[in-house]
Amino acid sequence: MQIQLLVVKPLSWAKVDIYIMTRINFVFFGLMLLASNVYAQNTGGVFPPMANPGFKSLQYRITVDPDNAKGETAVAQRIHYIQALNDDFKFTVFGGVRRTDSSDFDFDYLHTGLFWDLGEDGQNYRTGVRFDLRLGVGNRPDHVGFLWINHLNLSNDWTARATLFNSVQFGDNASDGVFLHTRWQLAKRLKSGHSIGFEMYNFYGSTDDLGSFDSQNHTLGPTYTFQMAAGWSIYSGVLFGVSDAAPDSQFRFWISRSM
Repeated sequence: MQIQLLVVKPLSWAKVDIYIMTRINFVFFGLMLLASNVYAQNTGGVFPPMANPGFKSLQYRITVDPDNAKGETAVAQRIHYIQALNDDFKFTVFGGVRRTDSSDFDFDYLHTGLFWDLGEDGQNYRTGVRFDLRLGVGNRPDHVGFLWINHLNLSNDWTARATLFNSVQFGDNASDGVFLHTRWQLAKRLKSGHSIGFEMYNFYGSTDDLGSFDSQNHTLGPTYTFQMAAGWSIYSGVLFGVSDAAPDSQFRFWISRSM
């Protein structure tokens, strides 16, 4: 799968957007043909706490597990929107879908979160928090969550990020305990404006029954982000399972548009 942007003469940003959106549609429908049952595919990211006034972004995310526990190709998808309210707060809202045994297009959840940037402009280390509410669809549980978000500028090109998640389920089929997971990222911005990185995701489960390392979901792998014209970017990466309960591999692909 390859997306190419060919410009043979000066184009307006509107024409560039139409060109890119046409190719995104082909990618979207092509990947939909792969969809089978999805089991906890990871469409999450390692994000910064900073709130930059005027910032808005819309993303389409897809994660593909080519060989899940049933020996099938599983796909998870998300539409993700984020907007800064001022230089202290920003909010996000996103929804996820999956294909199940009973439905080709199963709306899984609706999620919203409010970021609070606790840092100051110009600091190498920035920190913040996020308050979450997720509403599960059907008989899936709801949850409230609290995140501690950290970002460190190691140099002009290198950054490191770490996030700690805590959430509690409620409603139908809710599980006991506090659910814990962490995310880590090391990234380098290239002279071209693109970036490479390495990410790790750790899903520990509930404090009611944390279990062993191999019964938890631990994955890691490389990423590459390609910056395009008119505020577009493409993130790609692969995660490899390092615990028995984790998928062997997950291929991740996001298309983002800053507005």
